[in-house]
Amino acid sequence: MEEKSKTSKVIFMVLIISVIAIIVIVCSFMLFFRGQKNNVKEVVKTGVVTMNYKTPSNKFTLTNLTPMSNDLGKELRDSGTYFDFSISSEVKDEVQYEIALVKDSSSTIPDEDIVAYLEKQTSGSYAKVNDPRIFTPSMRKSVLGSPAQSMILYKNSLPGSAVENYRLRLWVKEGAVITDPTATYTVEVKVYGKVN
Repeated sequence: MEEKSKTSKVIFMVLIISVIAIIVIVCSFMLFFRGQKNNVKEVVKTGVVTMNYKTPSNKFTLTNLTPMSNDLGKELRDSGTYFDFSISSEVKDEVQYEIALVKDSSSTIPDEDIVAYLEKQTSGSYAKVNDPRIFTPSMRKSVLGSPAQSMILYKNSLPGSAVENYRLRLWVKEGAVITDPTATYTVEVKVYGKVN
């Protein structure tokens, strides 16, 4: 009888240890895959083009309110000072597309104090698409679909099944006076396109 009791206790202990081990393994996998989910590229599809980015949203908020020259702004490399994204198409025909910035309504810095600079990746490094430009909202909706009051940064075409990588930087222009330390400027980076 005593031996049965010892056997029962051993079996009970083995079961408890097994259950605890399974719970620890399951929790470890859940934490691992939750961390992986945070690193997955997010995707925005607009018509026939797709925009991919690795941040929680396609909004880019200006965090450095120190006015700076264009030469300094173009060299910003710290985390949060640029926004990387890619544009792709999976259709066989050539696709016309445009990259637009849509100002968030919470922004409190005047448009004329904001400089936007876009670079495109070529042969593994980024090169300018155009010179730094003051944020200038369009008066009407574009042919490709960018809404009125957005700023069209760049128009291009993609051959079928291609991917292009971009880097956007924003800064406060040299000579601007920002008196409110809580001032913000946020844009949503969008892509619009259609098949030729």
